[in-house]
Amino acid sequence: MQPTNDPIIIFTGDGIADAGQEDKLSRLRQRLDGSDRKLLLHLHGGLVNKANGEAAARRLAGTGDGSWGLSEDWVQVYVVWRTGVAETIRNNWTDLAEDHLYQVVLRKLLKFVARQIGIPTDNGARSVEDRFRLDELEIQDRITGGRDTKDPFADVDVHFSRQDSGISRATLTGRASDIELADEFERQLLLDADFNTAIAEIDAALNESQLSRSSLTAVDPVRGRKSLDHLSATIRAQWPDPNRETDEARGLVAVGVFMLKYAGEIAYRCFKRFRSERHHGFHATVVEEICRVLYADRVGAAIWGLMVQDAADHFKPAGFGSSLLDVLAAAPEPSRFVVSAHSAGSIWASHMLLAMASRDLQIKLRLFLLAPAVRQSLFAQAIGGAANQIELCRMYTMSDEYERKDAVLGHDKGYIYPSSLLYCVSGIFETLGQNAYPDAPLVGMRRFTAAPWLNAEEAAAETVVSRFFQQPQNGIVEAPQLQISEANSHGAFDDEKFTLKSVASLF
Repeated sequence: MQPTNDPIIIFTGDGIADAGQEDKLSRLRQRLDGSDRKLLLHLHGGLVNKANGEAAARRLAGTGDGSWGLSEDWVQVYVVWRTGVAETIRNNWTDLAEDHLYQVVLRKLLKFVARQIGIPTDNGARSVEDRFRLDELEIQDRITGGRDTKDPFADVDVHFSRQDSGISRATLTGRASDIELADEFERQLLLDADFNTAIAEIDAALNESQLSRSSLTAVDPVRGRKSLDHLSATIRAQWPDPNRETDEARGLVAVGVFMLKYAGEIAYRCFKRFRSERHHGFHATVVEEICRVLYADRVGAAIWGLMVQDAADHFKPAGFGSSLLDVLAAAPEPSRFVVSAHSAGSIWASHMLLAMASRDLQIKLRLFLLAPAVRQSLFAQAIGGAANQIELCRMYTMSDEYERKDAVLGHDKGYIYPSSLLYCVSGIFETLGQNAYPDAPLVGMRRFTAAPWLNAEEAAAETVVSRFFQQPQNGIVEAPQLQISEANSHGAFDDEKFTLKSVASLF
């Protein structure tokens, strides 16, 4: 039979199918009534908008190297749960990278961290600052793309890799505690001219309605307004509204003390992660903690959390996922049921497995995870309830070496953040309740395999996941591998021809 390009594409938002999608479920029900019908349910990454999601679905359902190449006895269903998160993060982060306050804090903290961390040499340990001559001009050149747009601190970060033999692995030196180091960083910023200029700009923006005050401030309030607007709502809410003339001026000293508190918190978080092995390298860790503390609304958990909730909402009583399971429960069981999930699609798939288990919906399926962004604890729970229904599972994901250098904003933007979306999610986006959860273990990150730094709960989930993939019918393909999966970026797993052919051969 010839491959089909007539997929059932269903668009959802906030867990609910768009208006007019009901007939597509009816069409699915009718097509599953045929003899020897096979069903593919593909869940894309959840980060794209409607147009990009639909284009990817039609490509995969079509013919050629960028498709699954399935025959007409396959019913292909593509759920486009659009969020546009990728575009939002990319635009916000690129804009933020040019922010004056952001650049100052990043530059100063990288230099401070470089002074506190040593690398063993034949002649004794040398600080990162000394070993790589990281003065402020050199750091500024690197974080603005002058040194290397792809991976500007690659020479430093090699000493922070888990794969390092230990002979030249970077470690904290000295006896100062994390709190003491944070206090020292605050004291340095208090006297720093660049930091105080950035604070004065914010002060001028905050008090621009106070004409007599702002006229005496020889700084750029426009640049200060940009810095102010980039800060998270939690921080901005603690300052007066500059558009209300009744508000009193906050005062330069008060603004400075306020921002020093947050700078100290960032430094504390960084050193705590370096000391506990929960870091993501020299460059990435510092960027992650600055973004998490100061800019969570623009590049952080606030955005990712909405998408994670959207995945779960599909399986509320009125959600599309619940309606889909109703159809599967009423239709004859397909002769083959395949679920493929890319990136955050693995979160959707995990909630589907949990919902199937809660309904005692006994349908055998084959599960394929492509660079999965699902947290290990959620996936361990999902397979615990539905392990008997999964007759085969394969995960295709990158080696940690490639994961660390797959710049999420594009390889021309590695100077902003050097690592992959999965590192970004693990380092910035995940939370535990209302608390930050840096270095959250994700299924698709090889970094966490038998990681000795995991706590008891994390280690238990990691053991469940590892044992699941060690079963004879399951397995992990670590990319890139020649002519098996040559995907060398997070976004390549649903369009790289060898990956698609390898996955489809197991359908």
